Amino acid sequence: MDDIIKRKFWQRMKGLNFEHFCDAMNELHTRAYELAQQHMTEAMSCQPRISANMIAAVKEKAVQIREEWDDCREILTVESTLEKLLEEIIERKYGPGMVKEE
Repeated sequence: MDDIIKRKFWQRMKGLNFEHFCDAMNELHTRAYELAQQHMTEAMSCQPRISANMIAAVKEKAVQIREEWDDCREILTVESTLEKLLEEIIERKYGPGMVKEE
């Protein structure tokens, strides 16, 4: 992602009201937690002494920590990535075809 796109995203984030900013941050944090949980599960699966029950218990605890300790709600629509969101923002503002393909 180049600096221009990052700056456009920064400008978009600065323009959000408090509620929308919190929603955007919750979504990004949820995605980060899900990726961390996936990495943790894959890492535990590599160890033969860790049983499936232990993996399930750790995953359950990770959800509890995210929701109860960190107060990050779960986002059910995680198909879009940050880059996809940025592309949509740029296309809305400048029209289709303005996003540089790499």
